[in-house]
Amino acid sequence: MLLDEIKSVLSFAAFKPEADDASVSWSRRFEGRKTLLINVSRNQTSWRGINKKGRFEEGGVMEGEFADVAPQRADEWRMLADGGWCVVSVNNRFIVSLENNMMRGENCVNLLRTNPRAVLGPKFDRGKRYAICHHPESSASMLLACEESMVKVTEDVLKTIGIRPGRVCCGLFALTEYAVHQLYVAQRGAAQNMILIAACEGSIAVLVQQDGQWKELRCRSGLGPDAVETSLQIISPLVQKVPQGSPVYFISDGQDAKFRSELFVHLERLGATDMTQEDLLWNILGNH
Repeated sequence: MLLDEIKSVLSFAAFKPEADDASVSWSRRFEGRKTLLINVSRNQTSWRGINKKGRFEEGGVMEGEFADVAPQRADEWRMLADGGWCVVSVNNRFIVSLENNMMRGENCVNLLRTNPRAVLGPKFDRGKRYAICHHPESSASMLLACEESMVKVTEDVLKTIGIRPGRVCCGLFALTEYAVHQLYVAQRGAAQNMILIAACEGSIAVLVQQDGQWKELRCRSGLGPDAVETSLQIISPLVQKVPQGSPVYFISDGQDAKFRSELFVHLERLGATDMTQEDLLWNILGNH
């Protein structure tokens, strides 16, 4: 046995998950180490650091294309991340669709990363990266498809400044998946008829449940922070598909506070419940 292997066992490092092990939560992978969280939208980038105690450090926001922002913040970002490790949330050029009878099982999520064709079959597109969220009680699933070229460019920009992306995800999809978990698991069952509306950085997804089944999902990415009216045009016809008085849930985060507040003014008239919490997106990125 090599000397460093012996040291690894004695220091318990051998029993810790690898930094790029996507099957393990971010907080477990980097326990006791500083990491960086980066949230990329169409014309803006925000970031936060997580210190060795797992607490958020001060972050920042900068306007402009990510390829221009990253080199300017490189020194700061490297200081915030041991080994340069970061989580990246991308919020443009993606679509979330509703699918049925998708492959399930413990290995499904990992297989979707390593061999997506095996999971998706004819729905697989070579130019996309995928994530999936299953309905806990039926055969329906939400499928995220994000442009591979955009993800690759984002990863390459980070690598040129010494930052290592250990996870790349979609902020809107992360919020939607979190809300589903809260409604079905934490609250032990969602209403038979409901609407779930998620918004992040000017992108929006609306999920309709009827008689306990996911029936319809509409998603638009990259609408921008001024697209409240466009969002309402997407939401309004879907609200009509559930019985009057059915619960409406809203979850949102990101730097587009004006968009979120203006949109929720309209949703309040429907009796919507706001599931948003302070630093929700950062918490999801840094802990799950």
